[in-house]
Amino acid sequence: MRLSPADKLSLYTRAGVNALGLLGRQTHPPAILWVVTQRCFYQCIHCDSWRDERPIDAEALLGIADQIAEAPTQLVALSGGEPFIVKRLPEIVSRLKRAKKIVSINTNGHLLAEHADWLVTEAVDHVQVSIDGHTAALHDGIRRQRGSFEQILRGIEALKSKRNRTPSIGICGVLMKENAAHLAELVDRFSDVADTVELQPLHQSPGLLATAGAAPFAATDRAVVEEQLATIMARHPEFANDFYRTIPRFLFDHASMEHFAVDHCLPMIFNTLTIREDGVFRICRYPLHASIFEKRIVEIWNSPARWDLYRSLVRDGCGEPCWLRCHAHPSAVPGRMLRKVVQVLG
Repeated sequence: MRLSPADKLSLYTRAGVNALGLLGRQTHPPAILWVVTQRCFYQCIHCDSWRDERPIDAEALLGIADQIAEAPTQLVALSGGEPFIVKRLPEIVSRLKRAKKIVSINTNGHLLAEHADWLVTEAVDHVQVSIDGHTAALHDGIRRQRGSFEQILRGIEALKSKRNRTPSIGICGVLMKENAAHLAELVDRFSDVADTVELQPLHQSPGLLATAGAAPFAATDRAVVEEQLATIMARHPEFANDFYRTIPRFLFDHASMEHFAVDHCLPMIFNTLTIREDGVFRICRYPLHASIFEKRIVEIWNSPARWDLYRSLVRDGCGEPCWLRCHAHPSAVPGRMLRKVVQVLG
């Protein structure tokens, strides 16, 4: 996500204030990841969100939006499922923007064109679009939605034609066996279409990127993945960081990631509260055993359950490590420093 210098400074300042929680001070989450619905009308081979048939309670979502708006949280990332199927999403976003939040929306992009006007009017800061192939045949096959590739491109162009400065537009592709041999082509294809392009390795994680029918990687696929990533880093220097260098290790030596992932993820999950579609609070995938309908955001953020989780991760590592771009800091240094502080104070 590309932030303005002023927004970066504001977010980092909020994260600095949050660090006072290590000294026993009451703090607030600098960022909130809010899954507004798990439902989605795509039937992607790598995701099971389409199986979710739970009704969407718009009034409950508006109530959650009001609670987030009242909190001194700086960044709110709206995710799914597919957020644009929430009928009152414009009103939700409006309430957050009136409270001066930085708002990001993750989407499959299919409905982008019909929502472009209000996204610009409400000054949404960032829209991230999922595209998993450099051609219609590859993308539509993975997404199991004929015509989706062209539909998404029309939506992106519609948004670009209407925006002034915001929203910035990012494209994120999920790296899986089906597209592993074409990663460089995907990045090349969209580097001039979007403001940013990212890749995210597929992983087993119910409710996040839950593997449904994607083919599993074999050890022999490692050379292909490494070759593609090396090509991308040579052509696009912004990819030359530890996150992308570590993807082969994550995919093919997963067991070695238990503590390594914590070193990279701890700074991010230390500053990010997740609210699931049912209102349940989490830190990353870990439940805090309370919902927003039972406790206020500030209560759960300063609860013993949150600090117990950090101590557990520092001590034992993560038994189900993920490698999410939004959670993994590009350097392990801040995480190792934070780990030592938690050990000393824990």
